[in-house]
Amino acid sequence: MSSVPSTLLQTPRERGEAQKVSALPRLLILLILPIALAGCASFSRQILYSPDPSPASAHWTGQPPQQVSARTAEDLELKGYFWPGPPGDPDIFVFFHGRNWSAGRSADFVQPLARTGNGVLVASYRGFGDNPGRPSQARMLEDAEAFIDIAAARAGPGARIWLVGHSIGAAVALRMATTDERIRGVFAMSAFARVAEAAPRLARAFIPDRWDNLEALGTLNKPVILLQGVLDRFIPDDSGDALFSAYAGPASLIVGEDSRHNPDMKALAPWFDKAITAMQGGSLADLPPPPAGWIEKVRRP
Repeated sequence: MSSVPSTLLQTPRERGEAQKVSALPRLLILLILPIALAGCASFSRQILYSPDPSPASAHWTGQPPQQVSARTAEDLELKGYFWPGPPGDPDIFVFFHGRNWSAGRSADFVQPLARTGNGVLVASYRGFGDNPGRPSQARMLEDAEAFIDIAAARAGPGARIWLVGHSIGAAVALRMATTDERIRGVFAMSAFARVAEAAPRLARAFIPDRWDNLEALGTLNKPVILLQGVLDRFIPDDSGDALFSAYAGPASLIVGEDSRHNPDMKALAPWFDKAITAMQGGSLADLPPPPAGWIEKVRRP
């Protein structure tokens, strides 16, 4: 005698209760998965950006900067620093820092640039230093736009805005240059090709922010100078070559033989000042030789 499936021996009510029970694990997965993924994204961003919530102190070796505040579209107030240039000078550098830095540490780092006679604005992002909020790619680009608006206002009519980005800040600078016509050129220091290749291994599988510099360069049409340290242990060795190859516009790849992830701004700052004079026409044909210890590997005028 063949056996009768147990479900046929159940009453309709019992079968309904059984179906509810069997569907419960799937429902729990559907409810928990978004929360788990959001937690992974938040955890991965924390590792990727590693924002230090404490304001970093700076040590001024010359004229101290003015403290400025940028207000985002979400009405967050973000702190930065500003050195004015000479009256009537339209050139201004805007510096975007990388992970674990702050406006104070960044200003300390780039103050040699302020001694070249150009305006310098040091930007920062939400969640870094004592700025409110939490960082993400989309939000950091909103923050960058707020600081670029300040730079344009401070430099006045006909402002020539030059972006200087370091590490993740280089990704911010390259991405902003694709959409903002006020930007005349970009100095990308210690730049990666894609963030997943340079992020801490623990976060790579869960990073929700792409920061794809190869993609950004595919839509850019401004002079770009790439500065890579030969001794940089955070950025893959072939990143500079990959970035240069991905860009069809005017570009120069300059390598520092003894440079690590954080380049020496004392050596680079005077050269940056000469470089923007050569870049004003949108070409790198007249770019001066780099400073001692740096070699121009390849150039596309």
